[in-house]
Amino acid sequence: MCVKIMEAAGKLNIDEYNFFLRGGMVLDREAQMDNPCPDWLPDTCWDNVTELDKLGSFQGLTNSFEQNGRAWKQWYTASQPESASLPGEWENSLNELQRMLIVRSLRSDRVQFTATSFIINNLGPKFIEPPVLDMKSVVDDSNSKTPLIFVLSPGVDPTTGLLQLSEQVGMKNRFQALSLGQGQAPIATRMLKEGVKEGHWVFLANCHLSLSWMPQLDKLVEQLQIDVPHKDFRLWLSSSPNPDFPIAILQAGIKMTTEPPKGLKANMKRIYQLITDDQFGRCHKEEKYKKLLFSLTFFHSVLIERRKFGMLGWNVVYGFNDSDFEVSENLISIYLDEYEETPWDALKY
Repeated sequence: MCVKIMEAAGKLNIDEYNFFLRGGMVLDREAQMDNPCPDWLPDTCWDNVTELDKLGSFQGLTNSFEQNGRAWKQWYTASQPESASLPGEWENSLNELQRMLIVRSLRSDRVQFTATSFIINNLGPKFIEPPVLDMKSVVDDSNSKTPLIFVLSPGVDPTTGLLQLSEQVGMKNRFQALSLGQGQAPIATRMLKEGVKEGHWVFLANCHLSLSWMPQLDKLVEQLQIDVPHKDFRLWLSSSPNPDFPIAILQAGIKMTTEPPKGLKANMKRIYQLITDDQFGRCHKEEKYKKLLFSLTFFHSVLIERRKFGMLGWNVVYGFNDSDFEVSENLISIYLDEYEETPWDALKY
């Protein structure tokens, strides 16, 4: 979208943008200048540089590597090269897109970061921050024949938000939830049939753990399109992405992603939205509770954000999710209320 807006405004060089998408491909190796820095510059990066040199704004780039190799090595080995100054005259002669091409050519691992900055500078930060899912508006847009499907991602559990929504719209006493797995198929079938008649909200979680029952669920959803369910009935499903999940259900339903927001601030805002006013005010030691809650929210957001580093720092892989946060938050409230002197050792553990 950013590129299309800039292209329409005449602010985009299409040849440079195409290079950003495709990179450099050397067709004639014999005519290519030899890599002047083979000890630290990979041949694939040098291919990008030599092809980039053929674009008008980059003429002389290959000679710059020959004459100023030490400065380019310093830039290349920087932890955040997209923010570092370019060697020589290149610092002041290139615009933002052209700097992105340098990053694209030499440090492809930093392209995501420089592209994010490019969007922020040209459109604004709101275009890179995913909005918090508003399930109330999803319910308003749905009907009793439309399955509502959560596509799960690690670290996020929609159950708490769904429970809060059911209480908000007066469906708390008619909300039924079941985590699918071995032996749960008959119970799920009964809940569905009762929900259609009585107007319940039925939440079947973790459909990916009961793939053998999915064809039967497909038939039940198909039957919903024929029958006339109670107007208050809603079928909520959650599943991790799986190729065996019925396509027909996906086509008939409204799909929502529960991917956690990126960044500490966005994650903390999302977690605070899960806490109800009753929860926030139930602890009698209010001052301590609020400070500890902030610390817990910050810590949990860090754990979610560092998932991109995989197992680094841990003995085993563990997907921290909202359930872990809820348990910890409950323990904080209980420990503060039950003990006259705060048990810090227990809380730290």
